[in-house]
Amino acid sequence: MERDDIQSILNSASEEFLEKFFESLLKEINSDEEPYNKKAHHLLVAALNTKQHDEFFISLCGWSLETLIKKTWCQITTKL
Repeated sequence: MERDDIQSILNSASEEFLEKFFESLLKEINSDEEPYNKKAHHLLVAALNTKQHDEFFISLCGWSLETLIKKTWCQITTKL
């Protein structure tokens, strides 16, 4: 999909469409059988390829990439 296509959707999308789009995204994330480590790898590679990686992660979950990494390290280190 081209940037112009995405912009066109943003310009014309209803609130209902946007809600259903996000519901579809969550459904597909949750039904994807790929292991979490591979999903994480793909997300981090995608972050490398964009200048706005924090905005991407904030739009998904409300947290920046840096904060997510810190939270992850805290979870790992508290188990030790």
